[in-house]
Amino acid sequence: MNATTSAPRPTVPTTVGAPTSTTGVAGVDLPVLDELPALGAMLEALRQVDRLVASVLDTLILLQDTGATEAVTGVPLEQWLLIVGRRTSTERRALFAAADVLRRLPALKDAFDAGRVSWPQLQVLVGEVGRLPRRLDVALDAAVDRLVDRCEGADPEAMAGLARWLVRDLTARHPDPDEDRGPEVPDESLVLQPRLDGTGGRFFGEANGTNFALLAAATDPGPAGPGARDGFGRAGDPQRVREQARDRGRRRLQRLVDVLEHAAAHPAGDATGDAAVGGGRVPVRLVARLSLEQLCDGRLSAELLTRLTGGRLRLDHAATTRLLEERPGLLRTVVVDDAGAVVGVGRRSRCAPAWLADALLAVHDTCTEPGCDVSVTACDLDHAVPWQPAGRERPGGTTDVANVGPLCRTANRTKERDGWTATGRADGTRTWHHPRTGLTVDTLPATWRLPTADLPDPDPPTGTDPPTGTGPPHDARPAVPLDQHGRPLPF
Repeated sequence: MNATTSAPRPTVPTTVGAPTSTTGVAGVDLPVLDELPALGAMLEALRQVDRLVASVLDTLILLQDTGATEAVTGVPLEQWLLIVGRRTSTERRALFAAADVLRRLPALKDAFDAGRVSWPQLQVLVGEVGRLPRRLDVALDAAVDRLVDRCEGADPEAMAGLARWLVRDLTARHPDPDEDRGPEVPDESLVLQPRLDGTGGRFFGEANGTNFALLAAATDPGPAGPGARDGFGRAGDPQRVREQARDRGRRRLQRLVDVLEHAAAHPAGDATGDAAVGGGRVPVRLVARLSLEQLCDGRLSAELLTRLTGGRLRLDHAATTRLLEERPGLLRTVVVDDAGAVVGVGRRSRCAPAWLADALLAVHDTCTEPGCDVSVTACDLDHAVPWQPAGRERPGGTTDVANVGPLCRTANRTKERDGWTATGRADGTRTWHHPRTGLTVDTLPATWRLPTADLPDPDPPTGTDPPTGTGPPHDARPAVPLDQHGRPLPF
């Protein structure tokens, strides 16, 4: 007879005044919080902080507009916040900046007062939209109101990404005619800085948006290896994060080398190996000079002929051996004797998807795990409803944009173990559910999808009001193509 023992249940912490049921957490109906009242009390306290800050900002705006503080006390309002309120300069700047933006954007102020926007969300919005000129306030208020309506419960950092795209969109569509823009990017260049001992070097440079995107795509190392986190929603170990970044850097460099070698194997030029016909690609080739005496004595050092460092890059025995072993297809070796006569020339020789993956790259920006910011290009492709059926009651999921989405390696391997299930929609939104706790959260597909096309003109003619009915509909969603039965079509 086998006996099993369960792990001891951890002691549940409590706090003074902790709610005894989930009714103590406003707007939250999760019975699991009855088992951990301290968590419920903390969450309720954070929600109350937001409401207190909203009250503070309402009063701050009133005091600023009336000027009563200095008129009555002789002390500026900021000094009261410093001396009595004990607010740091950063906190004071945050409060005054928030008050200024809320004064300009009444729809955002109403959303914050109603609790639809948290204090952290408001701070990131203020940081992104506060620098826009006041001439855009009408359009900005409508756009921010639509943004809040679309992602009311989003992660503040995700909301910041949306706000950044909103700012770029508004400034691009309504540029300031008096602004001297100047060059948008510095001159493009690629700088190679070799080490004089022939052991390698480093490179850096500047590229425009198109060329940088091409370089990033060509050197993308693909999904990351073993994750830096131990489970779904957990924070990453800093040391493992650094190791993973170094590993991705090594693999990115290897991808670049692979691209160069492929170009060398398929030169778009004539058979002479000179510049490509018609101004096309110049084939890659390496020319190394070896001494006959050193070659015979086993001292295999060489000089790599290059336009850097005076035309020659000296390679020691280890570097020369590695070059001969790893790059034989790119290398032409020239052996010379002591008199400079060429005694031998080595020969050069060497030979070398998916619509859905590309569609998902266009739909998503990051991993679909809540709060995860791993780039979509570094993620696995995951079925929200598993592709493998689990009996007649649980048929397998489809392979289309509604069910497949990017998921980082850690979340992909641990989501079922940690009790999470997911469903997807054709617009890329994924809904996560945790049956054990009752938690449900949506993850947004992309930051660029902003409904700003129908915003009112921010510069209405003098003496007129903005036309009514021109704002974006609050229930608008991206259109999804349907078949003859009204069902979403896969891409």
